[in-house]
Amino acid sequence: MKFASIGHLMTRDQEKKIPQSWLKDEYILSPEFDFEHTSGYLLGLRITAKEIMYRPRTEMQQIILDAAVFLQDSFKIELLQLGALTTSVTEGGRWLTMQPAFRGFVNHGDSYTAAVACNVVNKIVDKYGIKPEESSLAVVGGYGIIGEAISKKLVPLFGHSIIVGRNQKKLESLAAKIPNSSLNLTTELDIRTADVVITATNHPSALIYSDHLKKGAVVVDVAQPPNVSLELCHERPDIVRVDGGYVTIPSKFGVSIPGYPKGKLFSCIAEVIMQALERDRSHHVGSIDMQYMDCTKKWAHTYGFELRELTNFGLTI
Repeated sequence: MKFASIGHLMTRDQEKKIPQSWLKDEYILSPEFDFEHTSGYLLGLRITAKEIMYRPRTEMQQIILDAAVFLQDSFKIELLQLGALTTSVTEGGRWLTMQPAFRGFVNHGDSYTAAVACNVVNKIVDKYGIKPEESSLAVVGGYGIIGEAISKKLVPLFGHSIIVGRNQKKLESLAAKIPNSSLNLTTELDIRTADVVITATNHPSALIYSDHLKKGAVVVDVAQPPNVSLELCHERPDIVRVDGGYVTIPSKFGVSIPGYPKGKLFSCIAEVIMQALERDRSHHVGSIDMQYMDCTKKWAHTYGFELRELTNFGLTI
């Protein structure tokens, strides 16, 4: 199976770091990358995160569908991964699966991303000597696609948890799926008591500020665009921000992708590569199937994608 990943610019300045040969009229398009028994492309919409959030949803959906059909017709793409905000504007990818013009399979890549984020927390617990049963966890964007899976996995391990979201009913619905846990549900960004914070929102810019965080808090930033800015890391050297989404590309593939930290790749893209290698002809959209999430971890072990070290904006901590 041939795959492709559709993403978008985080900021307009990001274009300056992209090879000129990738810049097309309406798209940013990579050369074909080979991963042994599969190959694929990275396609970026030349639209920023903020622009996506403020454009009409129907307009953005059509732009994404047009890109999907372009990849299908021009490069015989059978499997498509939706990156960053392209997932949220297509209803977790479900909308795209219902469009007859695109005949392939769709994966939002969030299953392996959630699995990696949980692994990041496990490494943090070991590295900083945190005792989860005596600590407080906050999940910002707790009922989103990634946040829900993370909450189900990690909330039961912590002594107390705070789940943040904008819709009280959705928070209560999620809480009903996490029995026997000490939970605080809130529509306010009140996470000042949390020892470990996980952010997994679709907010188009930094969301977490200094007064949101307690001294010494550890923040796992899964969101793309990031919810925690580099400026905040400089302002608050007592906090630790950790990337929630990078994994190491197996050396056997011999692939280096411009724009990513050396030897790294977003876990969502790793997931679609692994699905293509497995020739899994299925949609993986909407809420995460927890069994499939565990399956992505097994695939990662098979193919050599792994979380080797903790990083902050790609730099080893």
